[in-house]
Formats: sequence, C-alpha cells, structure tokens
Amino acid sequence: MTEPSKTAVAMAEDPDAVDVREDAQAAVAAVEPIVATPKLDAIPVEPPTLREFFSLPEKPADKRDVHWTAFQEKLKEEAKGIKWTAAMSDLAPKICELFDIKIHDILLAAWKKVEALRKALEDSKEDPEKSVYLDLTEHSIDYETKPFIDVKLKGASVKKLTLNVALNFKVKGFVLKVQNGAIRELQTGNCEAKGSIKYGTLAIAEKKLEPIKFPFSIKIPSLIAVPEPEAEVATETPVAPSEPEREAPKPEDSTERIEL
Repeated sequence: MTEPSKTAVAMAEDPDAVDVREDAQAAVAAVEPIVATPKLDAIPVEPPTLREFFSLPEKPADKRDVHWTAFQEKLKEEAKGIKWTAAMSDLAPKICELFDIKIHDILLAAWKKVEALRKALEDSKEDPEKSVYLDLTEHSIDYETKPFIDVKLKGASVKKLTLNVALNFKVKGFVLKVQNGAIRELQTGNCEAKGSIKYGTLAIAEKKLEPIKFPFSIKIPSLIAVPEPEAEVATETPVAPSEPEREAPKPEDSTERIEL
C-alpha cells in the first residue's frame, strides 16, 4: 500500500417578518408572526476529510484539545538536544496535513479490492456508453495506516515521527455509478465511524462511533489516484439501503446489487 506521508524540512429570510391582516368588522389591523420552519442539518458541499473527522486543530497554538496539547509537550521533550530545522509552530501544521485525506477515497480504495466490484468494472468495458449503478449492501470497513514525518537536518534524518491511525466505518445505502471500467460517481448513504490517532501509546485524537456527513453525490475524477489503505471489508446481513436523494438512472442505465 501507499501510505499518505509527507516530509517536513524546516442564508436566510428576516426572522422578524410578519403577516399583516385587516379585520373587516373591527377595522383593526392584526399582526400575526410567521412560524419559522425548522432548519434541517446542513449538508456539506465538500467531501469530509480525516482531519475534519478527528477535529484536528487549525492552529498549532490551539489549547482547547488536551490530547493535542499533550502531544506537543511530548514532542518538545523528545526534541531536547536536537537542533530542529523547523520550529514546533511549523511542524504541527505539517502533522495535521497528513490527515487531509478525503474519507470517500479511503472507502473507494477498500471497495476496489472486492472481487465482485473488480468484475463489475471489467464487465462495464464491454459497453463503454452504458452506465451501471451498483447498490452496495450494508457492510463495515477497517482502515489502518502509519503516516509519518521525517525531520531532517542538513539532509540527514534526525527524527522520524510515525503516527498510528485506526478507523472502523459502518456503511449503508451507498451506490456506485460505473462506466467503461471506472467508478464515475459515488451516491452517498449513511456512514458512521470511530477511530483513533496515536503517537506510540499517546492518544492524539479519539472518536467514538458517530455519523459522517457527505454531499448527496460525489463525482469521481477518473485519473485521480486514491490511497491504498490496509482495509478489510466485513460482510454483514444485507439490508435494504435507505434512499439518499440522488439522480435517477436513465432508461438505458441498469441497476445491480453488489454484496461485499
């Protein structure tokens, strides 16, 4: 697999709007407030990343997260006696950048290892103009990786910071649009995840099982490579997926159900 790694060298209407009506008999104007419609949870425009899921700080000086603060203190302790080419304020953002990975890329990389999907992709080459929608059964995915930063001094490595990332995804109601040997679109359903980031035995970030919000539809550029995680797809009892708002298949398209 290819590990994601980097090297560090140094909307709304006026809520006070009212509906004014006239009482014909009393000739008195009555004012009746409009009842506001409850807002639905916002649907993200951009696909979420691991960095967003783990709520890693945007600024290295952010002291609100005790795990992140403890991690920085540990790095300072380990750095004693080492002439860093980058200050801690420069190093911390580099560490966060390791997690600028789109979550749907992780899912796609796992799905591409499933033989049933590989066969569907190969079969789709026989009719390049035809689109096939693959309705995925409910399943779970385990993801592990060890991204690292190699701190160098005059070209020589002085410190290698290796992180351990482990996640478990529970996925339901996702649909893949396949055409001419490639996944062209991901129509999302429900996804929950839990996981942790550790530096040795020190936890940097931890998440209990919680939902991840995706856009209803994600276009997949055919030439963009996705990370290859150590992923296992665990089969569960197939259930009817919930129906996300998605574009209906065209008459010439076909829909198939694929079990993972």
